[in-house]
Amino acid sequence: MNIERKIFRYRGDVQGVGFRVNAIQQARGLEITGFVRNEPDGDVTMDVQGPTDSIKELAKRVADSMKYKINETLIDCRDPQPDRTGFTIRY
Repeated sequence: MNIERKIFRYRGDVQGVGFRVNAIQQARGLEITGFVRNEPDGDVTMDVQGPTDSIKELAKRVADSMKYKINETLIDCRDPQPDRTGFTIRY
């Protein structure tokens, strides 16, 4: 199984609209670890790790469910981190 880690940075009207809770809901049933958090500049960061197919599916679910709120998505690949568990909201 190919495990990867990606950082998604969402820009637009993404804070105060349930984005983080939505991301957690969209991740249900997928083999995803990491977190989602609001940034001081108004963006939302989603740091996810898991099988390539699970990350692609989560990115699609979030994009589809929040399409009217997202203006831009930046994606950065990072090295996987061992021993990550859960997918949570960070404050």
